[in-house]
Amino acid sequence: MLPITTTLALLSLAAYAALAIASAVLWRRTRSAGAATAALGFALVLPDQASRLVEYFEFTALLHGRSGDTFFLIHHHAVLQYLSIVGMCVAGVGLLWHAFASPNNRWRGP
Repeated sequence: MLPITTTLALLSLAAYAALAIASAVLWRRTRSAGAATAALGFALVLPDQASRLVEYFEFTALLHGRSGDTFFLIHHHAVLQYLSIVGMCVAGVGLLWHAFASPNNRWRGP
């Protein structure tokens, strides 16, 4: 059984991967710019989530005294953090764009 923090970290990565895959499927189905923007935005978040998961495992290994289990990678989190923030904004704009541009939009009137 995994600890709760490890489970949450893995679920976070899986959730963003699922959102990226669902947005890509939406784009293949509708071929709209909004869906493509959403897929691109969620794909931009994945590298940051993966690096945070690796950092979490390294930190856990150091806390448990297993320094040989760490990768000693140099993390450039500043770029990935900003890329993740931009990715979430782009995904949000893409989803809103797709929702308002959809032919099934109920707000358009008769």
